Parts: sequence; C-alpha cells; structure tokens
Amino acid sequence: MSNKNWPGFLAAGIGTAAAGIGLALHHKKQKEASEEAVIFGLICPMEEETTPFREAMDITETTRLSGLTFYKGTLDGQTVVLSQCGVGKVNAAVCAEILCEHFQISYLINIGVAGTTHEGIKQGDIVIGNDAVQHDMDVTCRGYRPGEVPDMFVSYFLADDDLIALAEQAAKNCELDGAAVHTGRIASGDQFICGGEQADKIKETFDPYAVEMEGAAVAQTAWVNQIPFVIIRAISDNADKDAPTSSYDDFLPLAVIHSFSLVRRMLLLAGGEEAPKA
Repeated sequence: MSNKNWPGFLAAGIGTAAAGIGLALHHKKQKEASEEAVIFGLICPMEEETTPFREAMDITETTRLSGLTFYKGTLDGQTVVLSQCGVGKVNAAVCAEILCEHFQISYLINIGVAGTTHEGIKQGDIVIGNDAVQHDMDVTCRGYRPGEVPDMFVSYFLADDDLIALAEQAAKNCELDGAAVHTGRIASGDQFICGGEQADKIKETFDPYAVEMEGAAVAQTAWVNQIPFVIIRAISDNADKDAPTSSYDDFLPLAVIHSFSLVRRMLLLAGGEEAPKA
C-alpha cells in the first residue's frame, strides 16, 4: 500500500515561486466521501522547535489531550494544528494519531532537527524526507528485512510526492544562509546516535540522509490513517562522538531557524501566495 492513491493537491502550473503553488481548496480522504477544509498538522519534538511556530501563529483554540497541548489557528494563511510531541517514537505516534483522528487534519508535516551520517550533508542543511524507516526495528532473525514492521510488510513509509515538491519549491524561495537542501531517506529510532558501530551500521544498512528519533513513527501513523505526510529536518550534528555536546548545542539554533523558515514558505506557497524572502 502506498499513498499513490491519494489525489494530488498541487494546482496545475507551478510556474515561478512568485506565482506560488496552490493547494486544492478541499482534500478528500480515502476513508471519507465528504470534502473537508484543508488543515495542516505540524509536529515538533522539542520546545526549541515548537516555539517559533507557536509565536508566529494566530491561535484560536488550545486543547489538552493525552498529556499533549494542541494549538489550532492560522499561520501564513493556512489553518494549522501545532503540537510538541516530545522525544521518541511513542510520543510522536501518540501525537500524530490525535492529529489524524481528533483534529481530522488533511496533511501532516513533521519538523525538527536531526543528525546525519551522510557525506556531503553539513550542519545547517535541510533534509526533505522522501521516505522513513525505523532503524531499530529488527526482526531479521525471523526473515524480515531490516526496518520491516512484521505483518505490515512495510520497511519504508513513502512521503507524499506533492508535499515533497512543495517543500522543494519553497526551498528555492527561502533564505537559508547558504545551507543546502537535500531530498532523501529519514532513519528513526529511540536512540541518540553519536558515532561508533551503531552509526556505521545505520549508514551501511539504510543509507539515510538524516537520523533522528520521531519521523518514521509519524510516517507510519500517517500511513495507516491515509494522511499525506512529509518530514522536514534541519541538520544539527554529524551523528558522531561530538554530537551529544558541543556539535549539537552549537548548531541547534541555526537548524531550528532553517526548518522554521522552510515550512513557513511551504504554507505560503500552498495558499498560492508569493513567499518573499526574509
């Protein structure tokens, strides 16, 4: 099963960035026949990643569910529901499920920072996830592939092509202080990767562009709910021995700014508005 059955939502004729990219005014979920207003769900794991979005929003409703706070309102002309899920796959899955079921979101964007084991990607760069895998899901002794979820027959959860295209277009019109934007795999696990055999194994097995702790759980939750999703991660560290200390702390603020800037450009372009550089 893939998200290829979902209707594309980008309006015809991307044209220039100034012309913008239009989202369809309504999104039809496979599980429902009725049309609904477009709502973007935004998930950030940490307070540092969530605060810029919350401060920029016009919040109209605040809801507490399952120990999490959800902020509904508008941002850059779009209706959004924002939540800080907390660190780790279970926290991320709980938050994503609430967004899908309670708030009936149309699209899901997971935003945050990540490490990288990929040569050519540097701190401050952005990775747009085209698929996501759980690097710590390992039932290979029973004949499953690395990362494959038993009885689901899925290793890699595919991001929505139109959301990927929207992010790539937004990046062309976004001031990122010279940072590069890459599209590639996200590998997630309940571990902070800091070099050694663990990092080497993840790189050899999955060849991810970014390594973090939530994205694949968000992706799986979106997949089972048939909600188009994409993961946007800014690189804070090189997933090496320096990652837990100076490397991560030094680059976290820059990484947060870059991911925040890109997602705001996505929302502007989704509404067909011009997205001027900051």
